[in-house]
Amino acid sequence: MGTFEPGAFVRLRSGGKTMVVKTPSSTSQLPDTLLVLCEYWSKNRLVQGFYTARDLILAPPEQGRERS
Repeated sequence: MGTFEPGAFVRLRSGGKTMVVKTPSSTSQLPDTLLVLCEYWSKNRLVQGFYTARDLILAPPEQGRERS
């Protein structure tokens, strides 16, 4: 599984927070990259980061933490 759809819920294979995959248009500065832009909320802050697709797995959404 090399790609994830925008809006999909993922987490690291090693565990951790559930994150949302963001749209690839926001990564236009990184053409042909294997990195996936994800975001999650921590301590009332939006945290964004790039992760390799091989380190991510699909995950169910977190309960009570859906934000747009």
